[in-house]
Amino acid sequence: MPSMVKKHTKCRICGSKNLEQFLSLGKTPPANSFLKKEDFKKERSFPLRVGFCHNCNLVQLLDVVDRKALFSNYVYFYSAMPTASSHFGAYTDDVIKRFVADPKKDLIFEFGSNDGLLLRAFQKSGCKHVLGLDPAKNIVKFANKNGVPTVCDFLSEGLAKKLSKKYGKAKVVIGNNVVAHIDDHHDMIRAVKTLLDEKGVFVFEAPYLADMFENMAFDSIYHEHLSFLAVKPLTYLFNQFGMEIFDVKQINRQGNSIRVYAGYAGGHKVLPSVQQFLNKEKSLKLNRLATYFALAKKIGKTKDKLTKTLRELKQKGYSIAAYGAPARGNTLLNYCGINSKTLDFATEELLPKVGYYTPGSHIPVVHIEQARKNHPDFYLMLAWNYKDAIIKKEADFVAAGGKFITPVRGIEIV
Repeated sequence: MPSMVKKHTKCRICGSKNLEQFLSLGKTPPANSFLKKEDFKKERSFPLRVGFCHNCNLVQLLDVVDRKALFSNYVYFYSAMPTASSHFGAYTDDVIKRFVADPKKDLIFEFGSNDGLLLRAFQKSGCKHVLGLDPAKNIVKFANKNGVPTVCDFLSEGLAKKLSKKYGKAKVVIGNNVVAHIDDHHDMIRAVKTLLDEKGVFVFEAPYLADMFENMAFDSIYHEHLSFLAVKPLTYLFNQFGMEIFDVKQINRQGNSIRVYAGYAGGHKVLPSVQQFLNKEKSLKLNRLATYFALAKKIGKTKDKLTKTLRELKQKGYSIAAYGAPARGNTLLNYCGINSKTLDFATEELLPKVGYYTPGSHIPVVHIEQARKNHPDFYLMLAWNYKDAIIKKEADFVAAGGKFITPVRGIEIV
């Protein structure tokens, strides 16, 4: 049987072998590999080690799990995410206003398009020529059924040549929450250039490395996220291929993310935002290994504080469950050793997860409506990045005396 994991020894942006590990979260199953009880014995775990490139400063996983095992049948649907529709509506307006001259003719291409929620927003705004690409068969089937033409495959330069020949060049190429999932960044950029019109724009959103420091968002570390992106190493990447970043925005979604705008070098005016982000990263000392060792110590202290809080609540006889069963939550649960002995269940609105168990921790997942009929005393808010929306949605739980425990940015009970 071929190995499902390989050790990563060269930086995926600059090719340097000068990588140094600063954090290990142990061995965990893939964060979205929800399973049935009868499959517990067959479950596989893989190392979750994080390293720093001394040359270009990219932070990256040091072990790469086979992408087919991670993405071929996916349980993350954009449409089920709180605030996704409103976010993508504003996103669409921004892109069309700035970069789409002829909505009826200009091709909008998105890789990692998931269930087509963003491309549907473009369609509703008058864009007639959209195309999605995603490797998850179940999600592609859903997208096509809902009127978003979507190809089922992984992005590659070879595929890009075929798509470009068939559909023409794209005025906008989009990649949301997918760039960090890709192992071969060089092939990705070559594919984007193949697809992109010379005056076109590549726009993508990704979790921002600074979020780990500003929000202690270490739960964004899991096998799907191969890189933890910042503007400095991304600048290095694009410059190797005759492209450049010309604008960056911070997006307060799923913690702090960045939206990056790139194009052919010299094709767009480089805005001050790019230098502002570079300055911010320098002030946070993201170019120094010592910064990351200090982060690793803080992560260890967060683990100790959270497990102590949960242990004390259980000793007092309180019932606790997990609110949400997001991928990031499974990193937290497995790293902290939290399982069904501590949490009675995990809630979920996403039907593909309901009736399954969380990977590694083996906590049963129930629908939120079922949980509301017999709620616990406390919820550990695994989907903390949607904190405000969750508290508003669960007003009855709060009114009945229920409390939420937020596991990052300091352990808080609200």
